[in-house]
Amino acid sequence: MYINFFSLSQLLTGSIYLLGQKMDEAVRSKRAKHAPYPTVCVGNFQAGGTGKTPAALWVAKQLSALGYSPIILIRGYKGTVSKSTIVDSKDAYAYGDETVLHAQHFPTIVGKRRLESARLARTLPGDKKVLVMDDGLQHYEVLKDFSIVCQKRLRFELDSMLPIGRLRQLPHTNIDAVVSQINEAGYQLVESWKGIPEYTFERKTVLISGSKKQGLVICGVANPDDCLYQIQKAGAFIGDEIKFSDHHRYSAANLSRIENAAKKYEYRVHCTAKDAVKLAPMVEAENSPVKLSVWDVQIHPVSDVQPLLDALVSRIEEVYQNRGLKQS
Repeated sequence: MYINFFSLSQLLTGSIYLLGQKMDEAVRSKRAKHAPYPTVCVGNFQAGGTGKTPAALWVAKQLSALGYSPIILIRGYKGTVSKSTIVDSKDAYAYGDETVLHAQHFPTIVGKRRLESARLARTLPGDKKVLVMDDGLQHYEVLKDFSIVCQKRLRFELDSMLPIGRLRQLPHTNIDAVVSQINEAGYQLVESWKGIPEYTFERKTVLISGSKKQGLVICGVANPDDCLYQIQKAGAFIGDEIKFSDHHRYSAANLSRIENAAKKYEYRVHCTAKDAVKLAPMVEAENSPVKLSVWDVQIHPVSDVQPLLDALVSRIEEVYQNRGLKQS
């Protein structure tokens, strides 16, 4: 009888991963506490590339339009800061690339201990503060008041645990909404998953600075092939490509490689906003001839999201009322 030892090894690894995750949840949940302000978590069940950052930014923008003062809480993956810190510079290597992107729009606090970050939010100005966690569904020391799960492509209920699939946690119903993000038309709207309302958003890749002239296309994200395709599709051009790992730390050697590949395009380089926060300072410091065209992902609702906003506001107001929080 043929035995696939590689598959058995993956299954064993997945079981160990799940056991470790369950133990972490059991231990940390015992000391879980509410943050000083209503807390909205934008997270996922699947690792990497589910669109948490654009979804968290969309939520923060909606809250701001409704009169709240959103404050972003983020771990700062690949950054060097561990103690909770209010982001006051554009140092993507200290704070993390996604952190710097958020700080361009809203007050942002970075730190591995999200409860510590939440308490630091007291020092920031603003009326009716609301904390928006970019990621954190698996951070069990903070009790969430409203949880949104993001997903792309393969639905989480059809996925498998790491390392065979992309699940970092078994899907559960202790959430308030599911946000599904799509790139192409021809999709089918899904109203709910196990009674949890589901909302569909279209992802659009938009040029936020630079030119649409043909050039070298680079990216360092979780799904580089899709990223490269979407940029070239949105720009209506075809160019040479260079892929880097997610949250890549760019070096002088990388910049030299990019310059050489972009020379044929008069040094025009197309990249994501996440890459640009690291590349732009290097281009300036090295007096590089590279000319960046920066692209970002924005999400726009396809289904009716008013019930989502109504539920979100209702929960926030309930928290302010029941916990006796001051509104400024």
